[in-house]
Amino acid sequence: MDVARPPARRELDLTSDPLILAASREVTLTHFSFLLLSILRGFAVAGLFCAAASAQDWPGRTVKIITPLAAGGAADIVGRTVGDALAANLKQSVIIDNRPGGGGTLAASIVAHAEPDGLTLLLGAAAGMTIGPALTKNLPYDPINDLTPITLAVELPICLVVNPSLPVKNIAELIAYAKANPGKLSFGSSGPNTTHHLAGELLKVAAGIDMTHVPYRGGSPAMTDLLSGQIPVLFATLSTAMPYIDSDKVRVLGVVETTRSRARPDIPAIGETVKGYAVPSSWLGFIAPGKMPEALTQRINTELIKAIKTPSVVKSLQDGGFEVITSTPAEFVTILKNGIDRYRKITADAGIQPQ
Repeated sequence: MDVARPPARRELDLTSDPLILAASREVTLTHFSFLLLSILRGFAVAGLFCAAASAQDWPGRTVKIITPLAAGGAADIVGRTVGDALAANLKQSVIIDNRPGGGGTLAASIVAHAEPDGLTLLLGAAAGMTIGPALTKNLPYDPINDLTPITLAVELPICLVVNPSLPVKNIAELIAYAKANPGKLSFGSSGPNTTHHLAGELLKVAAGIDMTHVPYRGGSPAMTDLLSGQIPVLFATLSTAMPYIDSDKVRVLGVVETTRSRARPDIPAIGETVKGYAVPSSWLGFIAPGKMPEALTQRINTELIKAIKTPSVVKSLQDGGFEVITSTPAEFVTILKNGIDRYRKITADAGIQPQ
């Protein structure tokens, strides 16, 4: 007798159902995405901790400050003065490396291509950092993107001085004399395409006068020729000219910046007489390589300002004719951009072409 058997039990094959398969894949991908996101977040957090730790541990090794001028120049003096205070505060060696050449672009290029670890800093000068980009076609670095401004350090006011034999006592009389003697007046500077040179070119344009530029290799030989009467007019750094001004060996007519110097408020700004005349301030400031971590940038800014504002440092710099000034990195970037734009206009108005 045949006994009826129940139908065979069918196993459910979930993998054969398209809807089940799609859902399974979605769950798997979602899990993978979550896992990947967690890993990436972990790396990000670890990176932040590493950056913070790097900033906290800075410098850990010797810090090198590269200057664009020769030993004994303004940047060398400021670099060593601030560097000594920085070394004392950090209990770490700080060395000065003088790399003159290319109007400051050589030193800037070295720092622009250095590792962004805060161990290589540039004590940049306004001339190299703002005039260089305005007059150099193939600059080997981008002054905005390849460098990280940290803080300003000092300002170096520039003045117009004349030999006492020149029969002028102020800017108005100098302009009148130049107009009465077209082509006979010359002015000296510390070199071509320097702040001092362009200060003279701007005066020619703004006042409508004609003067012949006589470039020198530095301010000292230019001052020597002014004192001897070889040139009648000179644009000089105020700190360099002050001893000669105070001893009546030269006559000062004005400073080239927008406002009067805090160190010598008795000297008028040329712009008080010549409408629209103003040269961007000549400064020295600390700059690091580009792509510096924000935490490290802020740490170095704090330590440098602490060193710059050390009472003995302030006194030493002021006694040398420097005006102490500091800034945030953002403020320094703005000053740098404005300076480049301003010098591009000054050189264009003076007919000086980038080379």
